[in-house]
Amino acid sequence: MPIKQDAVVAIIQKADRFLFIKRSNYIDTAAGYWCPVSGRLEENETQIEALEREVKEEVGLSVKALEKICEIPSHNNQFKLHFWTTEIISGEASVASDEATEFKWVTLEQMRQLHPVFEEDIKVFEKLVGDKNN
Repeated sequence: MPIKQDAVVAIIQKADRFLFIKRSNYIDTAAGYWCPVSGRLEENETQIEALEREVKEEVGLSVKALEKICEIPSHNNQFKLHFWTTEIISGEASVASDEATEFKWVTLEQMRQLHPVFEEDIKVFEKLVGDKNN
């Protein structure tokens, strides 16, 4: 199946913890999974615009996109996922839309204990944390 659409993934970090949301069971993508904030690009939208919009919509934070660190296919090849690091500008994380049911700030070790979670996400965060520790 060819990759159909671009999507952005926000790496939102406070100290050694990363923000993960539990996706609602009522949405069509990754229902019930723990994952970073993510979303599809809308028509004529840049990756940075999509990233900042999705974070505001889903968890109520204003962020600034910093650096795209990788792009990988989603688990089902439906999306090309563009992972971006971010800086929190303002706000406190909350469940701000019906796309998520809860959120957690997790360390890499805690992230590995979330269930269900996409292994592809864990690998990106492992590489990110590993690169920062070298």
